[in-house]
Amino acid sequence: MRRLVTILCAAVVAAGCGTANDSNMAAGPASTVQPEAGDAQELPDAVQSDADEPDASVPVEAGQEASAPASCNFDYASQFAPPPPPYNASYGPAVAVVRNPNRGPGEIAYADPAPPGTRVIASPRPDVPPSSLTLPGYQDDMPLFDRGGDWTEATRCYETPAGVRELTQDQAYDMYKLIAERTTGVSMDTTPEARTVVGLRGAYPGAIAWHGNAPNLFNDTLVLLWIDSSSQKHVREFPVNTDTGARNFGVDSSSSLRANRRYHYVNGWHNTYNALHIDETDYRVRDDTNHNGHWDSDRNGWLPPTTDLDHDRTGSGHNIHMGSVDAPLGHALVDTWSAGCQVIPGMANWLEFITHAWTALGDKVNYFLVDPRDIPPDVWAPCTPDGSHECPYRIDTLPFSDTRDTSQQGTPRFDTYSCSAADESGPEVVYELRIDRSGTLTVNVDCTAPVDIDVYLLDGDDAKACLGRADKALTYDITPGRYLIVADTYVDNGTVLAGGYNLSVSLQ
Repeated sequence: MRRLVTILCAAVVAAGCGTANDSNMAAGPASTVQPEAGDAQELPDAVQSDADEPDASVPVEAGQEASAPASCNFDYASQFAPPPPPYNASYGPAVAVVRNPNRGPGEIAYADPAPPGTRVIASPRPDVPPSSLTLPGYQDDMPLFDRGGDWTEATRCYETPAGVRELTQDQAYDMYKLIAERTTGVSMDTTPEARTVVGLRGAYPGAIAWHGNAPNLFNDTLVLLWIDSSSQKHVREFPVNTDTGARNFGVDSSSSLRANRRYHYVNGWHNTYNALHIDETDYRVRDDTNHNGHWDSDRNGWLPPTTDLDHDRTGSGHNIHMGSVDAPLGHALVDTWSAGCQVIPGMANWLEFITHAWTALGDKVNYFLVDPRDIPPDVWAPCTPDGSHECPYRIDTLPFSDTRDTSQQGTPRFDTYSCSAADESGPEVVYELRIDRSGTLTVNVDCTAPVDIDVYLLDGDDAKACLGRADKALTYDITPGRYLIVADTYVDNGTVLAGGYNLSVSLQ
């Protein structure tokens, strides 16, 4: 079996070789990024996970492919149509916010309406002490989402890139676990009664594909996973919003979590009631400066900012809590319920979520936020890494070194990148890097003229998702997530300068 490897360290990129002019170099943010709270500083550069990574991804029962329907007949398109209007000045001045007196760096506003009161209930779970859970006193008519309740059916239908699948609860658990681990490089905690939450930004529950992520709607997916003391796997799926509401929350007061990484949460508080409280600060976020409820780069957070409006910065305060909104789901607006928190719509959904997510005050919860476009292709179809975009070489340990020859392998898919005008229409070799800490990444590439191999750091498999480029050496202040490093062949006035190179990656 293949093994998951968690790369736990800070990172630096030096890249490039050959004859191209260094004036083509482009680099990412120059700010210094400190290791994130909760990450032990003495950890080695790379730590191998104890969790086996399944060789086959989405399970398929014998004969299922031939009998599977073309779709699950979800009606999300009609539920969420038409999309809400874009942000405009009628949203008015900044809304009233609740400020944490010990406000962390770049902490988002809490502008959600205060509940009329709270009540303490006895948890329905026998392993949770009685009268230990404080609920908000909101009232609304949003019904429980059908996939959020007990798994009473034998299978549930899923629309995946591999086709429509009918999965048992055990199979669905394994699928979400594989998505989280392969996308982030972090092993899920499978200790009995430990809770894990997986978020899919821009994907409806059960439909694991990017839908466009219209702003100000509860159109994302939040999945609660755990294994009970009897070794039974559990899956609960809820609608959620993982971006900001389309409101003016004030300067440096609204931002969205970046996808494709693990965040540390605990059983804690949001304002006056129990919720999942983020247990780290100083992580990189995208600031929604123009208050339109989403990031303005055309990949909604995958691309670097193109204007001085929305921008990356340090943030904190992104809890998982509820928003009291009325049905129907597709017309409920996020608005002031979130300046960046992950918000579950309706009291019925919140009650189902928190009574099963809650274990004890202070207990740790891992939250994996994933962009469905960045789920590695081998989640859906196993492959042997060959340096292609579909099956890149994995950088599983650091420091890393690899020797290849683009005259012998590679695909000329990306001709130019968003961070450079250089002609890179020659063959390229792709590497996958997953890290769970912040720091400085360095990549170096060596080759002998006339061979010219340049290096690109991407935030996803798209030439427009370029974070930095160099002919010889690139450094980039990096944060946890999944990245691609591309060794691409420079073309000089029609001459393809392909050949041998050595790529090295290190972390400091």
